[in-house]
Amino acid sequence: MRRLRLATLALGTLCVSSGRIASAQEGTLFERLNLDRLKLAAIGVSTGPVYPSRAEAARIYTVQADYGEITKRWRVVFLASYWGSNFTDAVVARFARQLERSVIDPSGDDTVRIGRIRVSDISLETDLRWTPRPHRVLRPYLGGGVGAHVINAESRFIENTFVESALDNIAAGLAAVAGLDIAPISAFTLGVQGRYTLVSNARFITARAGFSYFFNVSQPTP
Repeated sequence: MRRLRLATLALGTLCVSSGRIASAQEGTLFERLNLDRLKLAAIGVSTGPVYPSRAEAARIYTVQADYGEITKRWRVVFLASYWGSNFTDAVVARFARQLERSVIDPSGDDTVRIGRIRVSDISLETDLRWTPRPHRVLRPYLGGGVGAHVINAESRFIENTFVESALDNIAAGLAAVAGLDIAPISAFTLGVQGRYTLVSNARFITARAGFSYFFNVSQPTP
């Protein structure tokens, strides 16, 4: 929960910083991208299962800030997420076998006990989403995202070793996203989303469900 609070605080800082950048930047490129149109339109939360490639399935928690349309049907959304899990038994067992091959054991009865190795990820991401029906009750979307991921591994066995240093990482990630938002009333949307994220040599799939609150609901219907 401490990491979740840190992620939430980081998103808040990111939202404020983004707003200041959007109001301060000037120039031809800025105007072409319509970044001056960025304004906090909604904030939401979501959660669901995450399936990392080398770790056990876990739950991901996300806070998101929707900054509205950068151009017609294209929206910019900032996200802060956290998940924590353990490396699978197969991954840990493979690591143990590699260590056993390096141990001199004349009697053949030595064992390597590694235990559980915990891994977690805190991410800050920016999505660009195409929404063909942005003001209807049903709002499907497709998009992609980029972000920074802080990956942390913890275990007594690897504590303060080069193995822990190798597993701990700050890396850029790419994501593909597809989802559907439902607006039962004008100020709220309920949504489901599937997401595939690639980070360095790791990848994970998430399925999330959540809701968002829109501050300005006086949007025209196309």
